[in-house]
Amino acid sequence: MKDLSIVLSTYNEANNIRQTINSLLTKNNVKEIIIIDDDSNDGTVDVLKKLQNSKIKIVIRKKIRGFASAFIDGLKIATGDYILRFDLDMYESIDFFFDAFQKISTNEDCIIFSRYKGNGRDYRSIYRSMPSYILNKLCQKLLYSKIKDYTSCIIIFKRDILSEIFPKNTHYANFIIDFIFEMIRKNKNIKEVPFVQNKITEANSKSAPNVIKFLFNGSFYLFSILRCMFIKLLN
Repeated sequence: MKDLSIVLSTYNEANNIRQTINSLLTKNNVKEIIIIDDDSNDGTVDVLKKLQNSKIKIVIRKKIRGFASAFIDGLKIATGDYILRFDLDMYESIDFFFDAFQKISTNEDCIIFSRYKGNGRDYRSIYRSMPSYILNKLCQKLLYSKIKDYTSCIIIFKRDILSEIFPKNTHYANFIIDFIFEMIRKNKNIKEVPFVQNKITEANSKSAPNVIKFLFNGSFYLFSILRCMFIKLLN
């Protein structure tokens, strides 16, 4: 039976961590739950320590912060056949993620939970949803049109592909554009599953708590798109 490593990046997630972990621990396919915490100060770590279970692996980073590097640190210690990452405020969708995992075929290398595929939707406010939509249209135009959601960080993929393709440490979440782009270039089989991102998820945002920060971080996405475009042109 195929098993799953869950890699979660946390910073001040005390309100979501208990529900998330408790839900994951009910799933038979879960081999390990890897939590990379960037020195939370809201009691997240205290909650985790009380949830004693051999499947839970906690790494507390004192001097390093960053979405991409936290995910990378989690990948380095993952041992499952597949890896799942999602945002902790999406714990109500865990059953949905696992249903997709149960249906994954052996020839599928990656599942992207896509807001722009079929019945997928992005119900965040316009200043969050519209830039995301525009960035993905740019990706389709400048990179490869076969993928509709290049910026979804809600993914399941075979751990084995990390020997060929490893996420770049871009600090921010734009690493996912490079990662998906390289999977396409390496002819990996990527499936997009329609996913609804609810408005509540933006209330928990740490990396883009306001419009200015959001627009600033958006420039990193543009940089990733341009970098991938030049790689495509050169090859």
